[in-house]
Amino acid sequence: MFSSVFHKIKNKKIGVFAPSSYIDVERFEAGLTLLHAHGFQTKVHDQCYLKDGQSAGSTADKLDAFYELIEDDEVGIIMAAAGGNRALHLLEDIDFVEARIKDKVFCGYSDFTALALGLHSVVNIPSIYGPMVQNLPNATEQDQQHFYNMISGRVTGFDMGEDIKVLKEGTAYGMLIGGTLSILPCLTGTPYMPKIKDHILFIEDCNEELSRLDRTLAHLKKALPFEKLGGLIVGDFTGLTDTGRPYGFTLEEIIAEHIDVIDGPVICNAPIGHGERLMATPIGTLGQLSVSGNQAKLSF
Repeated sequence: MFSSVFHKIKNKKIGVFAPSSYIDVERFEAGLTLLHAHGFQTKVHDQCYLKDGQSAGSTADKLDAFYELIEDDEVGIIMAAAGGNRALHLLEDIDFVEARIKDKVFCGYSDFTALALGLHSVVNIPSIYGPMVQNLPNATEQDQQHFYNMISGRVTGFDMGEDIKVLKEGTAYGMLIGGTLSILPCLTGTPYMPKIKDHILFIEDCNEELSRLDRTLAHLKKALPFEKLGGLIVGDFTGLTDTGRPYGFTLEEIIAEHIDVIDGPVICNAPIGHGERLMATPIGTLGQLSVSGNQAKLSF
């Protein structure tokens, strides 16, 4: 059970570093205030306040922060400060085997997808696809409480809600993996992309061209491949654009075209994404997706 991984970090601090772009200080500190108000102690690494182009300092700065939090016995959860770009640059320089990664739980979303999938693929460490400190104030009260309960070890699943659209019914039992769709093709063909036989994949994204999403899904359908998936959860895709010559296909039509080879359940509009909803979801732990009628539940 996923909640069992939290017994080793009970009463420990949340360590924070910035694996991607630099933070918005006001939003970041508002997120820290929320964590403190709900009884969590934090240890914020100075690297969070660095700038190097769009990046939160250099790759070396980020690695130093990562290792210092890994080695800190007071820290149980390592949480991303913010999203953006360049988390991918950390993967080839992290010594996943030697670092004491197994003593921690990791949390973030968006660009953090690269680290979460790398942790699972290389050393079989689960993560939480959940809010970053800077984005926590944007989460709904329901999603915030779900997140606080999850990092306290009190969550074993959630209902997907009334807004989902069921494309295929059924039940899938397998490893949960996923994240921001545009990151996934950057990992295929590398040691950081998990094997996906019978896995349950969840995807979401924002501010992408419909044509590019179609191209990405066509690539992943063959590269993963989709026919080995146990099930698919399509989350929130916000701010999509269709510039130039009209593409002529909706996101739902694009999704429907690429799932023909998936035998298990498939749903769209799940409450996971960059928009109003981000129900924290595990990566790298066994889960069950049950879809019947117009209802879906994820258990882990």
